[in-house]
Amino acid sequence: MVSISSRQDRSRRLPSNNIISPSLILCAISIGLILTPICYVILITKHLSASGNESGEGRSLRVPTQQNEQQPYDGIFVISLQGTANADPRNEGRLDSFKEAWRKSCGPSDPKIHVCPGVMDERRGYGLTRSWLNCLTVAKQMNLEVTMIFEDDARLFDNYEASLNFCDAEKRRSKIWLDLPGDTFIAFLGGHTWEYADENQNNKQELPASSSSQPSQYLETYFSYGTYGFAVPRQSLDTLLNTIQGDLTNGFIDEDGERQTEFLSPEKSWYGKAHEVGKRIYAIHPLAVWHEGGFSNTWKMDRGTITGEEEEEDDDGDDDEKGGIRGIAE
Repeated sequence: MVSISSRQDRSRRLPSNNIISPSLILCAISIGLILTPICYVILITKHLSASGNESGEGRSLRVPTQQNEQQPYDGIFVISLQGTANADPRNEGRLDSFKEAWRKSCGPSDPKIHVCPGVMDERRGYGLTRSWLNCLTVAKQMNLEVTMIFEDDARLFDNYEASLNFCDAEKRRSKIWLDLPGDTFIAFLGGHTWEYADENQNNKQELPASSSSQPSQYLETYFSYGTYGFAVPRQSLDTLLNTIQGDLTNGFIDEDGERQTEFLSPEKSWYGKAHEVGKRIYAIHPLAVWHEGGFSNTWKMDRGTITGEEEEEDDDGDDDEKGGIRGIAE
């Protein structure tokens, strides 16, 4: 016969199925704390995606974060020798003139222009190329989707509303870069002596219209001259930087297959590299910038205004004034 006290002692030693261990409680709380924010993010993301799809903008929708809000999509950089030691005195005031001209074109809009100090080099093309290397390296560190590089004699076409979209960051993103082709190596924003892929454009037949309310258009070009305004998408930035560094170190290969080291011709290198890596070079339509006449640091002489739509050239290769200046406000 078992005594009552013995049964009580045995019951104290047996574990109870109705008692929850404190460690299990802590474990459950910990799991809940971990899963709750994860579930919240998933629910919010699904909600935002559904909202975006209903408005037709679900393709590019991202959950907004503080970092995304602060990160600029693109950047405008201008290269200038104003203030550079030993630069030609005729460079004085050119950066100021660039900023003032853009201020007049853009009005109250602030395009947020970054200044890249120019580099002096007596060899033709080397100073500007070294300046690009410095400027594009900074742009890479900023992790921009599109980098725009201008020389300080580039001017916006005032009589084309589409050109004035460059004044506003949101318009640039939605109206200019929205339809930038995915295989773009470089998009020229200005230039001259175009060789378009489409023969109709080479023959100066009427180009498709464009306005500030429509996305910019891009015309494939096989060759051109002029680097006073161009844009580089992020996916091509490393390739362009390597190309520039290669030119500075080894020179470039000209159209005859000869390596040139006494001077640089960046357009020839860029078009050649685009073909090599299976990408294309485009010209924006309508052209966004023209080249104001004045002293050329590349050619060490005064040069006339270049719009990119000159009708003909003189025998010496200089642009004929018959073409006029497109886009200058009276």
